[in-house]
Amino acid sequence: MQNKELKSTYYQVYLESFLDSNNDGIGDMNGLASKMSILGQVGFNYVFVSDIFGEKDGKTDFNQINPILGDDKAIVNLYWKAKKNRIKVILDFESRDLIESFGQDNFIDDFEKIIKKYHELGIRGIRILETDYLKEIYQDKFEETLKNLRQICLDQEILFVGEIADIDLIKDDNLLDMVYYSKASDLVEKNSYGKFYRLLDSLQNNIKDKDIHYGLDLTNTSHPRIMDKILGETGNTLALSKALAIMMITMGIVPIFYQGEEIEAKAEYELDIEKIKDSEIKEAYEKFLKSGLDKDQVLEKIKRETNFSSKLAMRWDPTALGGFSKVENYYGDMINLDNNYKDYLKDADSFIFYLNELIMLRKRESAFGLGDYEKIFLDDSVYVYKKSYKDTTYLILINLTDDFYELDEKISDLMAEGEVILNNNQDYETEILDAYQALLIKL
Repeated sequence: MQNKELKSTYYQVYLESFLDSNNDGIGDMNGLASKMSILGQVGFNYVFVSDIFGEKDGKTDFNQINPILGDDKAIVNLYWKAKKNRIKVILDFESRDLIESFGQDNFIDDFEKIIKKYHELGIRGIRILETDYLKEIYQDKFEETLKNLRQICLDQEILFVGEIADIDLIKDDNLLDMVYYSKASDLVEKNSYGKFYRLLDSLQNNIKDKDIHYGLDLTNTSHPRIMDKILGETGNTLALSKALAIMMITMGIVPIFYQGEEIEAKAEYELDIEKIKDSEIKEAYEKFLKSGLDKDQVLEKIKRETNFSSKLAMRWDPTALGGFSKVENYYGDMINLDNNYKDYLKDADSFIFYLNELIMLRKRESAFGLGDYEKIFLDDSVYVYKKSYKDTTYLILINLTDDFYELDEKISDLMAEGEVILNNNQDYETEILDAYQALLIKL
């Protein structure tokens, strides 16, 4: 990966819930294209787009876009709108669908044809989801297969990203431009972050020792939103959003934000199970009911433990339908729209402006995307590390718990030597981190 790619911040969308341009209740490519200027203003330079292909004879047809979402012309339109705002589009491919559609023997040749087609339409990167599945299929030829796929992408001058569940499968930087890890959220437990912090520490050490580049998100369509998982209905959303953003932006790991995180989207939504068309959520509803929970408990469990919140329609304005469409989306009306783009863009103190400041900082300061990493301390509550580049060093302190934390004297002494660049809390003490407090200190 080039330096500009490592210093950039990435964004991923679920088209069906992003923006509906033709008022059928389902988001689409033209809807995404119409918002590229806003995404560019926030500071994103790459956008991952998922689940866009059609079907033929019961299999995924990679030659055509799902007509509900768009067509080849819509991809070209998306490309030009993205390019105008200095954004590149990365297209997602499911590995299982690729093998089922192309077959094991023809996979490489057919993949090359598809990549050339979408490159000509303007796609500037691809991400293969569940790349581990290719290991199951190709066994000892797994690395050779990935090298062949990467060479196809190199020939087209596009980014090659692979989702890996088993991080140890990738041992060097010759197989993927970026290793995408989507399961970090599984390690997040409220007020117990040791496993999560150790993962981040391990990945950052691998960047240094093996020159492998990682991309990581905290929310995607397979998980509940991180705000719902950690906070539930109560808690300081803004403080936690800022703390997570400081951590994501300052690590050597490439930060990937999921749609809505820039406006602190949560499942603050009146759930009417009769209006929901999502079969996965309906199945979860019935399963929770059979377990003995009452209706209110089931609805709360759906909001906090399923991917319901990650598929909610984006909130563009404070109207009943959130500006997503002029008709109901597949989850019905929107009720609580305090966090929406229109209001956030009018409020200089909103999280969207804070995130923009951080993104610009990552682009300016090479210490974060390119610099050396050193762990100072971590436990179940706090993560403290340094990022350095040439003669510039930053100290980052993160407390994701809902309680204050007394810092070790050695850390306090380090803090005292530096200048506070960012503090998401009005208080500052070298001995204590408040709940959900994050600090960026230049040493």
